[in-house]
Amino acid sequence: MSIEQDSVHFRILERLCGMPKPVRGISGAMLERHFDATWAVEELAAAGLIVARGWANGPGAVWIPTAAGEALHHELSEGSRESPPFQPVRTSANSVPHPRTPPDQR
Repeated sequence: MSIEQDSVHFRILERLCGMPKPVRGISGAMLERHFDATWAVEELAAAGLIVARGWANGPGAVWIPTAAGEALHHELSEGSRESPPFQPVRTSANSVPHPRTPPDQR
């Protein structure tokens, strides 16, 4: 399987590899919603570049990149633009974090 930088396969790998490892993974439904390419997910899985990771107790699974998928993503993205860092969802622009009170002062 040959993957080009402008392909949907690469965009899926880019999205998965751009996430921090501890929270890495996207459900099949979300991949379908964003990329509308179930066939590409199936091809990436058949090539061993992504794998479904299930939960310890409960239904459902998320797709994560394998070591081969991460290596291919790194190889394809090297020399091109740097992938944007993962950005968490922000709440209201006016929200101000509350100062934390140490446990011994509660």
